[in-house]
Amino acid sequence: MMVGAQSYANTQIQTASNVQVIVLLYDGAISSMKLAQEGMCALNYPDKARFLDRALRVIGELSAALNMEEGGGIAKDLRRMYEYIQFELTQANLKNEPRRLEGPIRCLSLIREAWVELAVQGVKPQAVGI
Repeated sequence: MMVGAQSYANTQIQTASNVQVIVLLYDGAISSMKLAQEGMCALNYPDKARFLDRALRVIGELSAALNMEEGGGIAKDLRRMYEYIQFELTQANLKNEPRRLEGPIRCLSLIREAWVELAVQGVKPQAVGI
């Protein structure tokens, strides 16, 4: 069953546009943060660590993909938001505070919806600094 799911995920990524890939990355980060919250609440430290690490890696990739020269103010704002999220994830981990993830989840969910709208409109990611 796991092989089928992995194969489906690979196909989904390979056939997605650049904007759709960004939406998938946001989905992964949001999902990982929610799973980390569950791990914290259940005192399941291995899950907490695994899912926070996954979310941090996704946020790091999103931040690294920003084109600061062409992206202008949008890229700068996204970079600041990613830094805020990384800080909050780290603090949530250190203090074992699942509620600290609520703000980052809300931020990413809002920005994700904007990316979904861009995907629908067919906007190229270069136009928004990626």
